[in-house]
Amino acid sequence: MSVLRSGAGMLLATLRRARTWWIVRRSRVEVVAGPGLHVGVGTSFSAPRPIRIGKQVYIGKYVQIETKCTIGDYCMLANRVAFVGRHDHEFGVVGIPTRFGLWIGARKPGDPVLDEAVVIEDDVWIGYGAILLSPVRVGRGVVVAAGSVVTRDVPPYSIVAGVPARVIGKRFADAEERSLHERLVAAGRFEFSERGYPHWIVRPAKVDQIPRK
Repeated sequence: MSVLRSGAGMLLATLRRARTWWIVRRSRVEVVAGPGLHVGVGTSFSAPRPIRIGKQVYIGKYVQIETKCTIGDYCMLANRVAFVGRHDHEFGVVGIPTRFGLWIGARKPGDPVLDEAVVIEDDVWIGYGAILLSPVRVGRGVVVAAGSVVTRDVPPYSIVAGVPARVIGKRFADAEERSLHERLVAAGRFEFSERGYPHWIVRPAKVDQIPRK
C-alpha cells in the first residue's frame, strides 16, 4: 500500500509540474522563472511586457497577472490575486465612452504606460483576492491581507490591509530582527516539492553559521 501511495504521489507531482510548464508556455507574454515555481489551475499571464519570477515561488489558483511585473524569491501569491494596470483603460477623454477608450493593448511602443510595473521583492505573502495596481513596489518581507487593494508602495516587512491598503503592523519587532532573518534565510536552504510538505527542504541556517556583520 505504501508503495502504491508513493507512486500515486509522484505521479500527481509530475502532473502538477506539467501544469505549471503548460500555463507558462502558453502565456501570451514571455515568463522567465527560477526553479521551484508552482502555478495553480486557472492562472493567466497576459502582461504587455515580460514577467520575471524568482526561485521557489508559489502562485495559487485563478491568479491574474495583467501588467509588467517582477516577483522576487520565496514569494507566495494566494488564490485569485490580481496584478492590474492602473492605466489599462483611458476613461478621461470627453466624448468617448470608457468602453471605447484607449486600452493597454493599443498603446504604441515607447508609451511609458507599458512599463508601469508591479514589483514584488523577496519573501512576500499576498493574501487571497488581493489586487495590486501598477505602478507599485511591495517591499521585502511584506504581508498583504486578503481582499486588500494595494495602490501605493509598501515599506519592507510591513503588514497591510484594507481598501486602499494601509500599514496595520510589522512582521518583525525591529531592524536587528529583520537583519537576522535575512541572513539566516540567505545562508539556509529552501526547496519546494510538488509531492507535499514532507518532501520540502526547509533548512534555515543557525546563528553560529552566518557571518557576523
